[in-house]
Amino acid sequence: MAEPDQLHEVWIELSSGTRVIVGHDLPDRAAASAIANRWIAIAREEDGLHETTPGSGVVVRATAIVAIKAQVQPTKNWVRGPRDGSWL
Repeated sequence: MAEPDQLHEVWIELSSGTRVIVGHDLPDRAAASAIANRWIAIAREEDGLHETTPGSGVVVRATAIVAIKAQVQPTKNWVRGPRDGSWL
């Protein structure tokens, strides 16, 4: 369970295997869930291209989204390896 001062993030995984962060430094689980639900709706109901974060220049096709994950954002640590987690 997340501690009150922990930040959250949301990732999407594309059919190419690429993972793209679509939300970071979110204050709580509810904020992360709202962003994840928005991307779920895009993946299910829309077609076309969508910018991952306004101004990022990273654009994904809605039909290429295969997984969406909201999780506690890892603290920055130079020793820590890549992010762990399970993807649906």
